[in-house]
Amino acid sequence: MHTKPKSPLSNRTCLAGCVLAATLLLDAALSLNGLVPEQNTLFPSVSASLEALAADLLPPGIALAGFASGIALALTLIILPMHHIYRSREARLLRERERLAAQNAELAHEAASDGLLGIANRREFERVLKLEWRRAARERQPLSLLMIDIDCFKLFNDTYGHQAGDTCLRGVANVLRTAAARPGDMVARYGGEEMVLLMPHTGMEGAVRMAERVHAMLAERALPFPASPVAKHVTVSIGVSTMLPVRNANRSVLVQQADEGLYAAKENGRNRTATVPNLRLIAHEQEPSPWPNRAQGAG
Repeated sequence: MHTKPKSPLSNRTCLAGCVLAATLLLDAALSLNGLVPEQNTLFPSVSASLEALAADLLPPGIALAGFASGIALALTLIILPMHHIYRSREARLLRERERLAAQNAELAHEAASDGLLGIANRREFERVLKLEWRRAARERQPLSLLMIDIDCFKLFNDTYGHQAGDTCLRGVANVLRTAAARPGDMVARYGGEEMVLLMPHTGMEGAVRMAERVHAMLAERALPFPASPVAKHVTVSIGVSTMLPVRNANRSVLVQQADEGLYAAKENGRNRTATVPNLRLIAHEQEPSPWPNRAQGAG
């Protein structure tokens, strides 16, 4: 089969395009790599020679077409690798950003949690109480707090040791976490063997039911405490307070009243719940006073 030979004009067009593409690539390489000035000064003469050669060999239209094809080829060979490098760097930066976000989230969680019990610490409780107090005032909804203390915990530690005491604390914290099933409820360690359960949008009746549930779950769990004068298992005393907050109110009063209820529960025999009698409307303009911080270990 006879094949028609390629036209010399076509060969020259291809050659011109390749020459111009090579010229542009060389120019880009010199510019990007920052070669020494002597080489940069030699390149314009080479480029001028190549352009003059192309003008002698080809008519203007064909030379222009070759020049355009050379530019397209040069752009393809330069831009595509640069685009690939850019996308690779972008993906790497995105992965690094996600890693840092996860690390920051983990650090924030650790800063807000009690390392032993895995529940919120007192600092986080105070932060959340401030937010929930303002929201309750804005929405005109009651806010309840349970102050919970393990009965005779000092005796437990003295009898069974501090490792067993830590196990006891974790067991009570797990019971509270299970009891506080609503997403808005918050369990936190207030200090020592004292824990709190903050319950937004909850009146006194709902808070008392929650306290009764905690007592029932602890009795069912029956964490052993044979030396206890109260029962043969771990028990708690609970103070309950409920308030209807208003703007600029003293939120520490909610904690103080729950602490009063806790003291009354202990005075009346432990393993029980005591409440502040009335739903109080608080409207003090003062800054919050120091919150109660009774000596721990009194049992």
